[in-house]
Amino acid sequence: MRDGKIVIGIIGCGGIATASHAPSLKRLEAEGWCELVACADVNLDAAQAMAQRFSIPRVFIDYHDLLALEELDAVSIATPPFVHKEATVAALRAGKHVLCEKPMAMNVAEAKEMLAAARETGKILTIGHGGRFSAVAQAIYQRASAGDLGEIYYARAAALRKRGVPSRGVFTVKRYNGGGPLIDIGVHALDLAVWLMGNPMPAGVYGAAYDKLAHRPGVAAQNKLGAAGGPFDPERYDVEDLCAGLVRFTNGATLFLETSWLLNQDEDEVRRTDLFGTAGGATTNPFRILIDNGTGLRDVTPEVPAGRAGFQGNFLRFQRFLECIQGRAEPLVKPEESLNVQRIIDALYQSAETGRAVEITE
Repeated sequence: MRDGKIVIGIIGCGGIATASHAPSLKRLEAEGWCELVACADVNLDAAQAMAQRFSIPRVFIDYHDLLALEELDAVSIATPPFVHKEATVAALRAGKHVLCEKPMAMNVAEAKEMLAAARETGKILTIGHGGRFSAVAQAIYQRASAGDLGEIYYARAAALRKRGVPSRGVFTVKRYNGGGPLIDIGVHALDLAVWLMGNPMPAGVYGAAYDKLAHRPGVAAQNKLGAAGGPFDPERYDVEDLCAGLVRFTNGATLFLETSWLLNQDEDEVRRTDLFGTAGGATTNPFRILIDNGTGLRDVTPEVPAGRAGFQGNFLRFQRFLECIQGRAEPLVKPEESLNVQRIIDALYQSAETGRAVEITE
């Protein structure tokens, strides 16, 4: 630390870095939490553009040079998934704390290497699932963890878009992204649902994946996704359009997950998680918490702070990361939990490919 402030850098200067990592860290810098001193990207133009926009003093094209800065305490990693493992392990072994973007890794083997490096070095490793930090998620978690919903034995999670393929970057290229909507937006829905269920251990899955729309004439031109939207290139699309699956846990609970970038539905986007317990239930959208008082279900939904009802955790995840480095908090997203999410993702892809149920044994 320097003058009581955590010295931090960013690895990866693409869309998520400029939309979330850099602005969040600059806000925390203005509040006296940290100093954002460096950024790195293999695309020097992108790195320089972000550095100029956010007044970041040092720019590198090789993140190993960034990690060599002695004053650096921590890094946030905002690269595509195929770099997550390599950059995380290098940073941890260089003595830096790490907040890594989701998904944790390309597969379970990589995620295990990351966890092993964190344990060996004693440095903090957390994965950037901002959904856990929203006021809605926190309210449901408090009720569920207190036992107010009883035994949670079933859940549903959905992250569905009508025409929402991320057309920039490498999202649609399997060897760089690891998969399509399941590992991109489905991982958020999956992480949130499993966390709200109490982080039970996965036992097995049955999944199916489809590539039905991306290569149909005219679909790419219909695509829209805010600043990351616009037509995508079907020739660079070798991932699924939709993945759906049933997850079994060792405690007997089950979870149904569905996620898609391209789906012929009415809504542009659906993000929803439902929990069902023996004493009550909850849903994120529309936000409701219901408790059975013996005579029927009672609505106990609390009011949430304005502006924090939905997916507003991108800033709070960085604040929590810095609090952990200061020794004032524990990571809300533990790498062991993210490894279990990765186990489910790997098994769903395997099940979809083989057409058979897959047991999770490790």
